[in-house]
Order: sequence, then C-alpha cells, then structure tokens
Amino acid sequence: MITVTRIGKHIGAEISGVDLTQPLSDDTFAEIAKAFFDNEVVFFRNQKITPAQQVAFTKRFGILEQHVRKESRLPGFPEILVVSNLVDHYGNAIGAQDAGRFWHSDLSYKKEPSLLSALYAVEVPVKDGKVLGDTNFTSTTAAYDALPEAMKQRLQGLKNVHSYRYYRNKNALAQKEDAARGGRVVQEHALTEEQLKSVPDVEAPIVRTHPVTKRKGLFINEAHTSAIVGLPQAEGDVLRNEICQHIIKPEFQYRHSWQAGDLLLWDNCAALHKANFDYDLPQRRLMYRTTVRGSVAV
Repeated sequence: MITVTRIGKHIGAEISGVDLTQPLSDDTFAEIAKAFFDNEVVFFRNQKITPAQQVAFTKRFGILEQHVRKESRLPGFPEILVVSNLVDHYGNAIGAQDAGRFWHSDLSYKKEPSLLSALYAVEVPVKDGKVLGDTNFTSTTAAYDALPEAMKQRLQGLKNVHSYRYYRNKNALAQKEDAARGGRVVQEHALTEEQLKSVPDVEAPIVRTHPVTKRKGLFINEAHTSAIVGLPQAEGDVLRNEICQHIIKPEFQYRHSWQAGDLLLWDNCAALHKANFDYDLPQRRLMYRTTVRGSVAV
C-alpha cells in the first residue's frame, strides 16, 4: 500500500511504500497516477532503478519523447536526456550542463507539449556536508486561481508563442554574461538549422485546461514565450513578465532538495520549474530525464 505525504501548500508530495525495481500492478500504478495529478510534483526516495526501469515506468504514462539535443541523450537509451555537469575523458560534456536556467515547462514549444517529466538522481553535488543543486517548482494552477477576476477575463482567449529558437538565443546570452562576470562556464553544443527547424514555433493559449484534471492553469513561461499573439512586442513583454512574476510567488512554490536515488515527476501542464546552479566541479551532478508526450494545449 502506498503512502502519499503532501509537503507543499499547493504542490509537492512524497510517495512511499513503492519499490520501482519491482513490477507494479495496475491498481498500484493507478494510485501513483492519481497522487501525481493531485499534487503536480511527486517524488520517490531511495530508488535504485536502471535506465531501462526508468523508461519502462514512465512509459506507462504515455509515449516518451526523444529530445532534440541528440548529443545529450544517454547512449543506448534515446528516450533519456542526461542532465549533468560531468565531462568525459576528453573534456567533453556528457549531457546538458545548464538545463533549467529559466522558469519553464519542458517541451512547451512543441505542438504536443509534454505531459510529465521524470528526473532520476544518480549523483547529487555535496559541499561541506550540504546538498546543492535544488530544483524549484511552482503551481500554475494555483497561480491562475489566485488571479484577480479582471486579469482572468483579460487572458481568456489570448495566445502566446512558445519558441525553442528564442530560448536558445536567450540562454546563449545568459551564458556569455555569466562568463564575462567570471562565473560558471558551460559547454553548449550548437544546434544545426535542421534541428531547430524540427521544433518550429507554436502558439498556445495562455490559460490552458489540463487534459487530465480539467483544472485551468497558466501556460506561459520566461524561457520559451517569445511573444503574445496580437499584442505589440513591448506590450506583450510587459504582460508576459507580469504573469510570469505572479506565477513564481513563494506561496505557489515547492523547493526540492535532492538525494541520490530520488525519482521525481512533475506535471508540465500544471507546473513550472527552475534549476539552481550553486555548484560546480568537483561537486558532481548526474541526472537522467524521461519525458512523456502530452496533447495539443487547449
């Protein structure tokens, strides 16, 4: 029997009593799925799963995506994106080194944006006994519920443009600014024009109805939203920034402190997340991410 312990006010819960190395009955999986959609972010501690087991478990939620960043996929498991600051014997990055710099939901720039992501902690960075590299999550459904009625009416029917090309340019600029300040330097593989064309810009409603829970949430984020359809760029930028700042108010957030063996799932239709880069080598961080395809945002 599983136990679900709510941690955050609006988002975040621990599921215990589950060993993900063992087969799960349909009833147990249904309990896990319910807990996931009820809490928007859930995690399991002390799991010792293989990449194949992670793929098999998350595949029960739906079709798995293969990330456009081919160079960061786990060899032998194209469904797994490696998120890590580690390098190989030649000094080359083995995965995405700065994934999650900005608040975002995974693959929001796809025609069928992600339903959920699952991140497994193989190694976590520790310095002087303190675990670093926390991840922040925030509930876009709670944020929507808290909006004034006038703002809800203003946003109803508005669409925003989600752009991977916009994100890549924004991220590259931030990396240069970090390096100029003498801060963290990361390796970034340049994507080919073919790769970029495989993820063209898409329009999605700012107010989205969740495909499973039917709750309304705010489907907009600082990483991928390049414009608001029908508004002049400057006016759209002001509105985007206002909404994004509202979404990340502390009362809507849950901050996860990682342990090796954690498997954490988040709902990309109902939550945004952001990484914390308070670590660097020799503190090692190695994570494996699987991502489940969702449906067209409506």
